[in-house]
Amino acid sequence: MKRKLSVLIISILLFTGCSTTKEPINLYYAKKEIKEYFEDSTRYWKEVWRICNEAKKYAEKNLDKSKNNIAIFDIDETSLNNLEYMKEFDFGYTQESWEAWVDSAKATAIQPVLELYLFLKEKGVKIFFITGRHESKYIKDPDPTIKNLNNVGFKNIDGVFFKPRTPKMKTSEFKSQIRKKLVEGNGYHILLNIGDQESDFWGEYPGKVFKLPNPAYMTF
Repeated sequence: MKRKLSVLIISILLFTGCSTTKEPINLYYAKKEIKEYFEDSTRYWKEVWRICNEAKKYAEKNLDKSKNNIAIFDIDETSLNNLEYMKEFDFGYTQESWEAWVDSAKATAIQPVLELYLFLKEKGVKIFFITGRHESKYIKDPDPTIKNLNNVGFKNIDGVFFKPRTPKMKTSEFKSQIRKKLVEGNGYHILLNIGDQESDFWGEYPGKVFKLPNPAYMTF
């Protein structure tokens, strides 16, 4: 009991010390730094290129053609770049403005990921997008997300799994369920999995993980 109490006292002292000794960075400067990071070819883009090149090397070394190989791609801030939306709304968000942006199909490709996609397709790897986006309420055949992907170069997509509007669930739970279905239900082998959130890889059958940087937001 004494040991537990000592640990508790130390924890409280550390917490109160951390909370009072340093003021957090001002939000204005935090947003400014994030914008500059995304637009700086020697920081964000250099890191994205590095990770995608690592993914290519991994795929080339570990591709077993006797298996039914697939790769899992996230969409937002992995395959498609939404910086225009984020800057327009100063890193704010509403469901209505986001869905209007998605329906506009104006997001640009994240070029290193597009090149990874094309590289894997040439190797015969099927690619499935699993996204926290919903299907469009208003535009069908094609859905704007699929149109956007095709327009920027993600051609011959093997499948896109949109998060259902109901029932309510965490994006990480949805992605895990789809991966499990692909592996256990369809007999696929997940060669690699690329995303920008740690939660993209939570749950069952994550495959070999390649995480891209994203300091702008976090999803669960």
